[in-house]
Amino acid sequence: MSRLLLTSLLILLATACSSGVSSAPAPTPTSLKPANLLTPRPTLPPPTPTPQPVAVPGTLAPTPIPTPTPSAQGTPVAASEPLQGMLRDDRLLSPIIGASFPYRIYLPPDYLRSQKRYPVLYMLHGAGGNYTEWTDSFLPEQADRLIVAGEIPPMIVVMPDDGGQTYWANWSEGGPRWGDYLTEDVVTAIDQRYRTLADPRSRAIGGLSMGGLGALNRAFDHPDVFGVVGAHSPSVRLEPDPALWFLQGQAFWDNDPVWLAQNRPGLDSLAIWLDAGTEDIWLPNIEAVHTALVDEGLHPVWHVFPGPHEAEYWIEHVPDYLRFYGGALKT
Repeated sequence: MSRLLLTSLLILLATACSSGVSSAPAPTPTSLKPANLLTPRPTLPPPTPTPQPVAVPGTLAPTPIPTPTPSAQGTPVAASEPLQGMLRDDRLLSPIIGASFPYRIYLPPDYLRSQKRYPVLYMLHGAGGNYTEWTDSFLPEQADRLIVAGEIPPMIVVMPDDGGQTYWANWSEGGPRWGDYLTEDVVTAIDQRYRTLADPRSRAIGGLSMGGLGALNRAFDHPDVFGVVGAHSPSVRLEPDPALWFLQGQAFWDNDPVWLAQNRPGLDSLAIWLDAGTEDIWLPNIEAVHTALVDEGLHPVWHVFPGPHEAEYWIEHVPDYLRFYGGALKT
């Protein structure tokens, strides 16, 4: 080989080595993958559901939204001890008399917490008192205690007022109709204003002294209004009395429980209570009423307790009276 040919071959070999070109094929663009294809983008988690209350055995249910409670009108009256029920004073208008009169009312402990209807007891004051007299005898406090103790059913107690010594009677010669005022105006107003059981079997009337006599007469005259009656030391006259100048002629007999027992129908539907003290000045006349009722086939509850015709006697026996009314009233 000539020197010239050998030199050319060496030059070509050196050029190829100095170029640094690899014999491996170059990668194509399709062999490269973008990063977003290799690692997917995270998606947002689903929204957290609103927690729902789960009932757990032995736990209390959620407190419901309270509903409006019924109200009781009138002015609150303080009792001698805290009451579970309520004591209120209010007034009512009597179309029959043409005037307004106060009354005091006791409402049982659950009155504002329920929609129940209640039996009603009307308690009449005596000749020397007014609508506060039974409060002075602690009747609301005693009723509250007995109701809370479960000894008597919850009841409404109404203590109405009148014009004084009216004997709760319709007076003679076109005088004021105090009896109708009680049986119509008072009862109607109470039934309209309060949740009462407006039924004679659920309506009682009682009273002391003058109020006891008035209770007997109004119940005997209207067994369609009152189904239960209690007379506590009623100041009964068996003959016309000049002191009762406003009860003359037939008006006197219309307010005599003996005459009414003998002449009025329907009294066998009444639950009747009579009591008096051993030293009561009216005891002989009250005993005559008891005898007349028995003779007419009626069956009054009859008690003669120790004591005179005075407040201490009635205060002592208020629980006895309330147990009678509570047992006789239809609830």
